[in-house]
Amino acid sequence: MRIPIIVLFVFMCLAQLAIPGKMIWDSERVVTEGTLYKFRTQPVDPSDPFRGKYITLNFLADHGYDTAKWSSGEDVNVVFGTDSAGFATVSQLTRTEPEGPYLHTTIYYVDNDSDVHFNIPFTRFYMEESKAMPAEQYYNESTRDSASVCYGLVRIGRGNAVITDVFIDNRSIVDLVRESQGDKR
Repeated sequence: MRIPIIVLFVFMCLAQLAIPGKMIWDSERVVTEGTLYKFRTQPVDPSDPFRGKYITLNFLADHGYDTAKWSSGEDVNVVFGTDSAGFATVSQLTRTEPEGPYLHTTIYYVDNDSDVHFNIPFTRFYMEESKAMPAEQYYNESTRDSASVCYGLVRIGRGNAVITDVFIDNRSIVDLVRESQGDKR
């Protein structure tokens, strides 16, 4: 009678390690094998741009035009391309799994029967706590300055995406904060 209880306990312990391990493995796989895109950001409500230790990002490429009938809450696969400046643009919305890299997400709402807005799952860029406040200031200043270009670097794999950095005028926000704090690493 003791052996089945021990076996069940060991199985439970392995399951508790396997689930977060698979989540980590999937994210790391996207980071190493995914296609890199630059997503241009837009300003966020200044009263709540930062929660805890991450920057809240709002991306311009959060919608695409499609004549197919879409509904709020429906699953969608988004294929991205790039514009002449190298920024991500939506090239296809599909219900079926496409070839190559794509983002699997859900429809947020449909405007005018063809402007399909979808949820972007990578709107948070996490940072070390001591760098949070200066990063927030840099980001807010850059989004208010129309001459400044702010974008997130995002790796997209087969359905998943991971944000790897945020750039302001082609400089990493991590480097900008590090330099402002006198860290010359």
